[in-house]
Amino acid sequence: MKTQVSIPHHDYSSRVREAVEQRLAGLLEHFDRIVSLRALCERQSEAHRVELVANVGRHATLVVDVRADEFPAALDAALHKMGRVLDRHRERLIGRRRDHRRR
Repeated sequence: MKTQVSIPHHDYSSRVREAVEQRLAGLLEHFDRIVSLRALCERQSEAHRVELVANVGRHATLVVDVRADEFPAALDAALHKMGRVLDRHRERLIGRRRDHRRR
């Protein structure tokens, strides 16, 4: 899995980039066929924005966008939300396979 962490305008330190990359690796527990993950972390006025984009193969792209007052809260919410989206995507794939076998 390829990971890319983008921090425009150098809003956060390099330690934040490393921490985000480690936390992104934890998303493999939800869906192990992730091709690439991209995180965009930026500060917009007083709010912090975290956008996660997961490419899961077969032309499927899953996107999560979260804003919060503090960066750790935004990152936690984005990772939690992406975990749910990946779980839902995995369940859909499993359901399609079962339906295909029944025919």
